Amino acid sequence: MRKNTKEYFNELSKRDLSEEYRCVNALQATPWRANEKLIKVLKQAWHSGEEWAGLPPREDLPLPPYPFDKEPADLSDIEKEQFKDWRKRRNSIYQFNAKSMSKRIQVDRTIELAEDYIQYAQFWFVWQLDFRGRKYPVESFMSPQVADWGKATIEFANGVPINNDKEAEWLAIHGANVFGEDKISLSERVRWAYAHNEQVAKVAEAPFEYLWWTEADKPWQFLAWCFEWDQWIKQGVGFITHHPTSADGSCNGLQHLSSILLDERAGGAVNLVPSDLPRDIYTDVANEAKRSIEQEAMQGSEIAKQCLEFGIDRKMTKRSVMIVPYSGTQHACRAYIEEAIEEKVVKGAASPWGDDYFTPSLYLSSHIWAAIGTVITAAREVMTFVKEIGRAYAKHNIPMEWVTPTNLLVRQAYPELKLRRIKTLIAGSIVKLAYQQQLEDTISKSKTASGSSPNFIHSLDAAALTKTVNSCLDVGITDFAMVHDSYGTHSPNMPKMVDILREEFVRMYQQHDVLQELYDHARNKLGDEVELPPIPKKGTLNLSGILESDYFFA
Repeated sequence: MRKNTKEYFNELSKRDLSEEYRCVNALQATPWRANEKLIKVLKQAWHSGEEWAGLPPREDLPLPPYPFDKEPADLSDIEKEQFKDWRKRRNSIYQFNAKSMSKRIQVDRTIELAEDYIQYAQFWFVWQLDFRGRKYPVESFMSPQVADWGKATIEFANGVPINNDKEAEWLAIHGANVFGEDKISLSERVRWAYAHNEQVAKVAEAPFEYLWWTEADKPWQFLAWCFEWDQWIKQGVGFITHHPTSADGSCNGLQHLSSILLDERAGGAVNLVPSDLPRDIYTDVANEAKRSIEQEAMQGSEIAKQCLEFGIDRKMTKRSVMIVPYSGTQHACRAYIEEAIEEKVVKGAASPWGDDYFTPSLYLSSHIWAAIGTVITAAREVMTFVKEIGRAYAKHNIPMEWVTPTNLLVRQAYPELKLRRIKTLIAGSIVKLAYQQQLEDTISKSKTASGSSPNFIHSLDAAALTKTVNSCLDVGITDFAMVHDSYGTHSPNMPKMVDILREEFVRMYQQHDVLQELYDHARNKLGDEVELPPIPKKGTLNLSGILESDYFFA
């Protein structure tokens, strides 16, 4: 693949990438500072040894002891079943402890860095683009794109005055969002913030005594917001805000897929059309699945009755829906449902199946997967088309390519891998190692097919972000907190940003028929003799409705 990489960079050097350069330079030019008040609370909470608001436990959970006084091979049939349950519990705790250790390292490193950064009035992040054009800060612990506690440790170094109540609205909306009140209207979110002024003041005064903030979906970001909102309420007009406020896309991958094929049903479900309240596609899918399960329950299915009694809600469908634009499978759907069932049981729900979450998750996955296909049919048509284009490239051992609306040439090159095994002697002991070796000048058919759709959609959300940042610069917005499908700046500038992001999204898809462009590029690259799939037909969705949709990003 070295030859292809060299050729690729040669081709990139000849392209006009001024849009991408301008965007990434703007992200790099945004100055940040450490949120000293939040960092002190985070450090004290962490070193208290107690469990606090989404932080990992300081100590591993104890593994259950082996429950028998004989070897597994000598167990009776009943004991063997008990042994299986013990081993399952032990493995689950072992995996939890392994994840907790990783998170502990993250928290320790975050606090260490944050304390070091407090001394600086401002600092900047280096940003980079991956091969799809997605933008990432080169920082793993403190940045706009890390875990809740890490994001909360930073704020904009530049302050912007809030000159009236209108300019504080997005600060209020952001507080409601990170608390978890993001399914109500924008005006209700503003009222929610003001209605909780007293609680916010108590949190800001004594966060270790008044623990309301720990109930938030994103507790550390919410705590940072409480500190900021309390100061706005106390100081009023003229208050200088440094807090990043953001608007998030409604299942952004599906927003792109629905726009590509102008899919009215899915477009409505992901807020591409105006509505009085935000639509929730996860609830739509849950309701669709419940309808089919109710029919089976009426026909006497015991597991259907159990699932309905247990409850089928948006949390059970959310992750399965989210992975659809990124080549999600029914197998992955089942695994996510199993996790959702287990999480619900941990929080106190009674399980009709005991410790067996596999059986209900398998049953539910077939209904939820079918419901997803009903609600977002066009999305799968796009994904299938992109996959078939990828297979055509791979069949001829050529890396898949396309050009984004910002003129970035994306080259997806997944080489075939061969497992290599090594046996060696280290300190007198035989050690067996294995590694994957890339095979030169080869293309993996399976990885090309599975990666094509998610990479294509990621490149489009990256292009939309690029165009939004550049247009924001044109109207004087210069500070950005960006996370792929979450766009942020100061509260007084958020109304301009949300207008711009709608306009740029609509303009991008009105000016670019991305499937036709993908097809044409493949035709030019592969030649006329290569068979390519037909481009799917478009629906009747009017993209201009996005311009009036308050909940497109909210």
